[in-house]
Amino acid sequence: MRVFKKNINTVQLQVVIWILVTFLSYLSNLQYGSASNALNFTVLEMLFYAVIIFGNTYWLIPRFYAERKIATYIVLLVVLLTFAVISGALGTVYLDNLGAPVKTGITIKILAYHIFSAVLIFIFSVLYRLALDYFVLSKTQDQIKAEKAQTELHLLKQQVHPHFLFNTLNNIYYVAQKGSPEAADLIERLSDIMRYFVEESKKEKVLLKDELELLKSYIELESIRMRYEMPVDFEINGEIDAVIIPPLLLLPIVENIFKHGIDKRSKKNFAKISLTVQDKQLLFRTENRYYSPELKEQGSSTGMVNLDKRLKLYYGNKYELSTRKQGDLFIVNLLISNHEN
Repeated sequence: MRVFKKNINTVQLQVVIWILVTFLSYLSNLQYGSASNALNFTVLEMLFYAVIIFGNTYWLIPRFYAERKIATYIVLLVVLLTFAVISGALGTVYLDNLGAPVKTGITIKILAYHIFSAVLIFIFSVLYRLALDYFVLSKTQDQIKAEKAQTELHLLKQQVHPHFLFNTLNNIYYVAQKGSPEAADLIERLSDIMRYFVEESKKEKVLLKDELELLKSYIELESIRMRYEMPVDFEINGEIDAVIIPPLLLLPIVENIFKHGIDKRSKKNFAKISLTVQDKQLLFRTENRYYSPELKEQGSSTGMVNLDKRLKLYYGNKYELSTRKQGDLFIVNLLISNHEN
């Protein structure tokens, strides 16, 4: 079953199904006439099926039913089925009259047959849509599990680079040698980060407030590496206590500031970070100075690319991640709609 999911996508599955149904329909029609006549009726039946199935599955359900426009959905569904029934009946009469000595019109029997068929095909189209949604959901869940396993396997390598750990420990040792009370706080911060990676990262979702504490610890540890003091304005708005998100979702954005948005020779480094939760929307924004002649393009960093892939897996099309340059500033905006509580 797992091999099937890996190697067969929804498009390939649909092609196989349609080929099989077409073949069975042709064999069924073949017993009532010549091969050419059976082919004509098979083409008509496939068009009849396709109008209802694709019209309901790919247009009416996602555009209207899924958006809770039920009244509009019902009206358009009736129009679609009526169009299919009339077209199918006219097509049947046309094929019946080919070469026939006596011409006939649409009979009650033909009309009833197409109405009954349309209702059955409509029911099938609903099941068809449910099957497709399940297939896509199952595949997405497999991707999320694979991504999560990959993240856990390479967590220290991807999220906490060795040079960061070594530099941090060296700085803590230097501070401790001077007998500064800051050493204990720095060690605690580092301990909190490592504990978060080991314990919280394994969870499907974590509290947003815990993720923010991680960011604050990370910022404080990165700040001791700066030659000159760097102001960081961190603003939080809205009720965040009950909000949950996937672990380590915001860290790559903040990492991006310190990896690609800092000039160690400058006294003008700064960062503005804001998080706003309102109306079931979460907006995370960072702003820092941009040193384009000397530093790597921030938006193309590996961390940001991987973040975009994770967001796509977790939120589908219910997020927006954008980066832009504005003068000498680099700005990142992450908007998540319908976040979980």
